Amino acid sequence: MKWNTRRLAAAAVVLPAVLGVAACGKSESPAPATGQTQASSAATSDAPAAGQPYKDKAAFVAAMKAAGKNATTAHVTMAMDAAGQKIAISGDTKVDANNPAMKMSMDMGSSMKLDMILVDKKVYMKGFPGLAAGKWAVIDSNSTMGKQLAQSLDQADPTKMYDQFGAAVQDVKYVGEDTVDGDKTWKYDLTLDTKAMQAQLPADAKTQMPSTIAYTAWLDEKNQLRKVTFDLSGVKAEMTMSKYGEPVDITAPAAADTVKAPM
Repeated sequence: MKWNTRRLAAAAVVLPAVLGVAACGKSESPAPATGQTQASSAATSDAPAAGQPYKDKAAFVAAMKAAGKNATTAHVTMAMDAAGQKIAISGDTKVDANNPAMKMSMDMGSSMKLDMILVDKKVYMKGFPGLAAGKWAVIDSNSTMGKQLAQSLDQADPTKMYDQFGAAVQDVKYVGEDTVDGDKTWKYDLTLDTKAMQAQLPADAKTQMPSTIAYTAWLDEKNQLRKVTFDLSGVKAEMTMSKYGEPVDITAPAAADTVKAPM
């Protein structure tokens, strides 16, 4: 299996982990934003109130943190276009600081279709060329891809994610009202500092990043992140989040159905 395919598969898992958990993770005591004291941060951790536009970074980040305190699960879809290669991703994520879990399916068109499960700090993939039908490859935690995926799980600790996301957001501009899947939302243009996001990137991508990334984000009336779009070095992506708090079924494949990953 070629490295570029492995890297795309890793990115498919890392991006939902990073972006989705940033919106819906739990944190009992979020770190204060830059320039705030602990006391002033505590005053905003349960505010601002949901269902209104936010005109500055501090209010926007605080709103997402407050909205995510009780979220436990979410459904994620993502469409990527990388130099003409279209990738469609869908799945569910379970937010748990001690044991996060994800179940994703990735369709790369005629080139490959992968199913991925991250559970109990292990990674399973089905659809590798050469694997018997129905078999799941267990990713070696010491491999390049295994380390990237393990890192994505570590970054799914919401307390770490909040600190990194808050630090990465340089600018927030309110665009206006919009809808996502028929629900009322508020649209924002965000500028994120890539230096604050380096921990989530593959090692060989760190030097290729521009200094900032422009995101567009939509929050609903509960301040839940419902949609994110970005265009990074020719890779266009759109991710949507829904079904917050609904039950998900994420379990490891049976041992008899697993084999060592051919990589």
